[in-house]
Amino acid sequence: MQNKFLSFFCLVFFTSFSAFALDIIGDAPTLSGPSSASVNTELSKAFDEALQGLRDSIGNIKSKPELFIKSWGDSSVFASHGATQRAYGDYKTFFITIGPMIGLRLPGSPFTIVDDLSNLPDTLNTDQDIKLGLNPQALNINFGLNTSKFLLKNLYLGLHFGYMKLDNIIEGFSFNTLSLGATANYQFFAPITLAKGLFVWRGVNVGSGFIYQGTNINYGLVLDSIVKKFDGPAGSKGTLSVNPVLTLDLKVSTFVIPIEATTAVRLFWFLNIPLGVGFDLSFGQSDMHVGLDATIIPVLSGYTVEHSGSLSISAGGMMPPTVFNLKLMTGIGFNFGPVIIDIPITFYLDNGYSIGLSLGFKW
Repeated sequence: MQNKFLSFFCLVFFTSFSAFALDIIGDAPTLSGPSSASVNTELSKAFDEALQGLRDSIGNIKSKPELFIKSWGDSSVFASHGATQRAYGDYKTFFITIGPMIGLRLPGSPFTIVDDLSNLPDTLNTDQDIKLGLNPQALNINFGLNTSKFLLKNLYLGLHFGYMKLDNIIEGFSFNTLSLGATANYQFFAPITLAKGLFVWRGVNVGSGFIYQGTNINYGLVLDSIVKKFDGPAGSKGTLSVNPVLTLDLKVSTFVIPIEATTAVRLFWFLNIPLGVGFDLSFGQSDMHVGLDATIIPVLSGYTVEHSGSLSISAGGMMPPTVFNLKLMTGIGFNFGPVIIDIPITFYLDNGYSIGLSLGFKW
């Protein structure tokens, strides 16, 4: 499951990031040697051609794509409910769940995601921005405790922890997350059991909490090298090589207060189907910085590099996540005595989604 999450994450991230276009500023290199003024004039022309070619290849989209930046914060909010226990609110003493979760903010339906990704460059060139973000959480752990015996009847308290550190999982790409939180759920209506457990209604639970989630992404995209020729003295020829690397640093910090009302039914002793409504109050920010590094190498026999030149861009920005996120919760689970396997699914307004897989043990 972790590998599938990462593969999908990298596909969307690489496609969207490489499709973004940015205005590039350049400083031409210079050489020292005989007749260096005329040589550097020709070298500057070659550099301008290389710079224009680079500009043409990545276009001129917004330097601050607000929808794109905001969507990464939204996807962090959606992914903050990993290893949820909301479908099993009637355990006796302890409940431990573990599993991954992925949150997505998509530009359209999840059934059109392949077409949306393939058309992403055209969409960006037309709209200059896009609602697209995702956040995979490979490891989440929830500890639940029924406080009926020592604090308050039908009150369930929980602690949430998530962590993932993946440095250089693909060359130049790192992805690290941390999630911490506390939850509380109160069971307003007790479960009802019929036909010796053939049918169980798990009652109604109302819950809330506070969850912090931090995500750091670092990525260096190596672009195609650009090689240009320039004239030297007495008919000689020099070579200019420009080797650019587009860099992105994305830091997402979100704080989530979920408000949820959930219920579930268990059929045939093992099949569990939950249903719930609620909303997430979300705060924090997504801070994206896009930069450009380049190795610039001018070569002409009899000349030395006086100034290596440079390329730079200024792009990115800071955006908060959507404050109010209305949601519908469902999924499917399997109950085998104290062991549960659960697939929680949440639908948010405006094409937001989360889906996970949880393994749990309850006492």
